[in-house]
Amino acid sequence: MNSIRFILCFLFLFAAISAQDLSTFVDPRIGTDAHGHTFPGPTMPFGMVQLSPDTRLEGWDGCSGYHNSDLTIHGFSHTHLSGTGCSDYGDILLMPTVSNPDLTNGSSGYASSFQKSNEIIKLGLYSVKLDKHGIQVRLTSTLRTGMHEYTYPNGTEPSLVIDLAHRDKVVRAGFTEFIADGVSGYRVSNAWAKEQHIYFALKTSVPIKRHEYSSDSLKVVLFFDRPANGKILVQCAISAVDERGAQSNLQSEWAGFNFEKTFKENVTEWNKMLSRIKVETKDIKKKRIFYTALYHCLVAPNLYQDVDGRYRGMDLKVHKGDLNNPRYTVFSLWDTYRAAHPLYQLVYPDYNRKFILTFLGQYKEAGRLPVWELAGNETFCMIGNHSIPVIADALLQSPQSYTSKEKQDLIEAIEATLFKNEFCSQSIFRTGYISSDQAGESVSKTIENSLDYAAYEKLVEQFGNKDQKDSLIYYSSYYKNIFNELTGHFQAKQNQMFISPFNPREVNHHYTEANANQYLFGAHHDVAGMIECISRGFEAKYHRNPFMDRRLKLELRLDSIFYTTSIMTGREQADITGTIGQYAHGNEPSHHYAYLYNYSGKSYKAQKIVNKIMTELYTDEPNGLCGNEDCGQMSAWYVFSSMGFYPVVPFGGMMDLGIPQFSSVQISVPGKPIISIATDRKQGDTYVSSFLHNARANQIRFPLKYGDKLFYQMSLKPGMNIFEDDIHKCLIEETDFMPLPYIMEGESYFNENTMITLKSPIEKSEIHYYIGDNSKTYVKYEDPFPISTNTSLHFRSCRTVEGEKECTPWLTSQFKQRPQGISLQVLTEYAPQYSGGSRSALIDGQNGSSDFHDGKWQGTQGENIELILSLDESWNKEISSIKINALQDSRSWIILPEQVEFFTSTDGETYQSVYIAKHQIDPMDEKKIIHSFEYKNPVKFSNLKLVIKNSGQLPSSHIGAGGNSWIFLDEINIGN
Repeated sequence: MNSIRFILCFLFLFAAISAQDLSTFVDPRIGTDAHGHTFPGPTMPFGMVQLSPDTRLEGWDGCSGYHNSDLTIHGFSHTHLSGTGCSDYGDILLMPTVSNPDLTNGSSGYASSFQKSNEIIKLGLYSVKLDKHGIQVRLTSTLRTGMHEYTYPNGTEPSLVIDLAHRDKVVRAGFTEFIADGVSGYRVSNAWAKEQHIYFALKTSVPIKRHEYSSDSLKVVLFFDRPANGKILVQCAISAVDERGAQSNLQSEWAGFNFEKTFKENVTEWNKMLSRIKVETKDIKKKRIFYTALYHCLVAPNLYQDVDGRYRGMDLKVHKGDLNNPRYTVFSLWDTYRAAHPLYQLVYPDYNRKFILTFLGQYKEAGRLPVWELAGNETFCMIGNHSIPVIADALLQSPQSYTSKEKQDLIEAIEATLFKNEFCSQSIFRTGYISSDQAGESVSKTIENSLDYAAYEKLVEQFGNKDQKDSLIYYSSYYKNIFNELTGHFQAKQNQMFISPFNPREVNHHYTEANANQYLFGAHHDVAGMIECISRGFEAKYHRNPFMDRRLKLELRLDSIFYTTSIMTGREQADITGTIGQYAHGNEPSHHYAYLYNYSGKSYKAQKIVNKIMTELYTDEPNGLCGNEDCGQMSAWYVFSSMGFYPVVPFGGMMDLGIPQFSSVQISVPGKPIISIATDRKQGDTYVSSFLHNARANQIRFPLKYGDKLFYQMSLKPGMNIFEDDIHKCLIEETDFMPLPYIMEGESYFNENTMITLKSPIEKSEIHYYIGDNSKTYVKYEDPFPISTNTSLHFRSCRTVEGEKECTPWLTSQFKQRPQGISLQVLTEYAPQYSGGSRSALIDGQNGSSDFHDGKWQGTQGENIELILSLDESWNKEISSIKINALQDSRSWIILPEQVEFFTSTDGETYQSVYIAKHQIDPMDEKKIIHSFEYKNPVKFSNLKLVIKNSGQLPSSHIGAGGNSWIFLDEINIGN
């Protein structure tokens, strides 16, 4: 009887949960304040249209077009980005007004102030009353159209502004057709995405009386007679293809100006998607945070195909697509490969398949898989090739969902992308790591390319052959070549040396939006390998038996991240927010860190930190996200973590133990058995005392499959006993990879000579070396040795395993003697993160590339620069020219100096201006330009002063208008 009663209660509870309108727990305000960069307006799950108010025209916190702190609305546009760190979209802006408005978009023009108390924001609906003319606005949407309802006060002449010049730089735009109740047009624009096409077709519920253009014909005002109820409705469709596509989309999704029906259909679609995960808790705030997070996961990617099947590809040509697997856009893969795409694969595998087939189509059009695709453009924003782990996760978990040809084509696309050598993926293949002089952010790129190779390796293991797998396993371990056991961090190398001085708290160009602490565990595809590196680099005082030693070292290194100061040095990086010690939850690289405590045997520490993040860094307020939402990744972390697990390795379906926030969770994917998660959580419980996965106890890592049953027993205090075998299996290092040797001491550019010390990370190995390119006879390294001429050094390390000799590849370093009798004084301080390597970087013989991250440029922001070059008597000869190189990379705020003025002196005291070098290059030219400022046939001097004049604030047409520009300088060359 009791069991029957329990079953009946469970069924009743399940029915009650199923009947809930989950949309009521979504609050689109969350993330619209601080640095969340989300928008509040209506959209459909993965919809083409994101109809929302635009309150901000520029600035980093205006990336989505809306910020909760603003009190002016410029209009309502049909496309918006969710949580990105770069600005774009804001296409086809409509703004209701009255009579003949001023067509400038500001407080004196058609923009209007509003009161926060007059905003209504809920899933599928945005409503506001505009102060300027008392117009009431309501917005909702279908997949490809936006529905506007404007209520005009009595006694007004309704008008409507359509602005094609809003925000982005217009390449070409225009209005192509006016009919009695409609308008069509187009805009091609440049911003983050280049040559972004958008076409629109709209209809109005009231006939258009007349229209008037702005002077540039990029804006138009429509005039109407006011209807009796004051309401004018507009339905506007968009397309990336052409006006015909927009018209077809409008016709297909035509709602007959029935706003309430459109709104209800929008909510119905959201409830279908949200109900795939049902959580039960008495804490309404937690429920609101959860379902808003799930909502944000489903805002992007966005549909990019018209109802007739046409879409604009990455070649910017129009293609005919598959109606069952339409094209999508907005792939923030550096962010979303970590948790958002694993969430799609688990809960929305039908959509993840569509996204992956989009990747395949993009490969066929562009010749490579996407990195950060936006509106058919490859922005190459961020690093890595992280469509690869997304594809690997899908093929490994559900190979049956893809045809043999699709699998073959996807693996071919991965191989072509890896060997295309963007982001230096082939440099890893050739040399074992990416050097800082090959690319900026070299540490992050080395680690993340290793992860991409690891994902490819898993595919080859499942679908390829053993020979392929054995050759690939080393590529996924190449990140170990940049681990410096002397500092205990992954660190940049140049000329086979670790760059010094080194500060793990410094944010600089060797890491992507991070410092060394935030990439300490960046190789999350290889937990055992990371722990092996850390074990190598740990203090000798923690010697115990090898197994216990590693666990303790891991725990202490994690403690050193979470329980320390949050102070960082170096570059100002707006993305680094939500800090707990050196951990930064507001950005992605360290999202998995807390879960690594599981591998130390201290799961309670993982639970403590994860719980702290969930309760302190996620709230149900507008500032409820501690950093950029990043197209679903910030929210996906919460969705996974609040259910009690997280994918540290983001491909393969393995989950790492966490701490659930709910009494029960059900994951219901159509056609799949339900995943059931239950807890005995009581008020105040913050630890897991035991965990069952399909009746197996206390695993720290487990495969999650449809039909699984998870049970968490909760407690007030830590007390979970983890099986030692589970931890041990996770810590086994399976490869015999040999990390490369390196130069521990020596100078690449020296005065008279430099002493070279070589070191190998491998115990019981020997180093061989030879000097010069012609000598092939190597010697065994025993002691430091000098180099005193311009030459090359070649070296390798070898070891003997089971009687067989194994060696690393030969490595090469170049050494060069500095010019004698020349010195440089830098009178203006440069930014420490852009030092060029030393105070004498401008005369070190190294020329910077067009990549300002390469470590060879000296950078200064917002100031003029003064330098003094001194020559001794050995230079008492005719000099034909003196020139200094400067870089322009305007998209990175680096602008050529306005001029360089040369002053000479014979006594080092009195200087005379002798020449001013200028240029004619447009500061808004977006090409990367290296320009030489040259003084030819100079008069004789012993001292030369250079005054480099900053170009001033960034021009009004720049995305950072009004900000201070940077000067980047490199080599001073003296010709004779």
